[in-house]
Amino acid sequence: MPMRSRIAALLAVLGLLLASPGSALGHAELDTATPGPGDEVAGSPAEIVATFTQDLDMSRTTMEVRDASGATVAEGPELGDGPRELRLALPALAPGEYEVRWTSFSAEDSELERGRYSFTVLPAPNPTPAPTVVTTAAPPSAPATASPAPPAATPVASAPPDVPADGVAALLPIGIAAIALLAVAAWLLRRR
Repeated sequence: MPMRSRIAALLAVLGLLLASPGSALGHAELDTATPGPGDEVAGSPAEIVATFTQDLDMSRTTMEVRDASGATVAEGPELGDGPRELRLALPALAPGEYEVRWTSFSAEDSELERGRYSFTVLPAPNPTPAPTVVTTAAPPSAPATASPAPPAATPVASAPPDVPADGVAALLPIGIAAIALLAVAAWLLRRR
């Protein structure tokens, strides 16, 4: 095989490794969560719903929520609507910051991954008093009417998710492979 063909093949392999880091890494990473990283929620959420990038082995996958003092307030997720979704029921949470810690074990390639993120519970909005129906002595042909109920409270818009610190560490093997391939290419060019 000519030298240029070898170098081209090495560079093609390097390009494939860099173009598809998700498939090369093979971890069940956190994809989405509600509430998610950096979210601010008005009132206590009923549960956390988290989706991962691979199917999960529930016997080795965990999730817990800790308050600002570090005390665990909820733990032990259940499988959600599919093999990649977790649900964790939450007790009534007081306003403040909470940390979610998760450990995922991929059922696809038996890789373990850990991560954490925080979200904030804001005080629930004060409900407006419900209008009262006042009836007066009216002729039978005039029915009493009531005002419609106020709309339900909506969650506060959230900030974009933080990039997990584990993502930088996950790219380390790709960087090492790239350096090794470049060293081999330089050695082959020098031999020529």
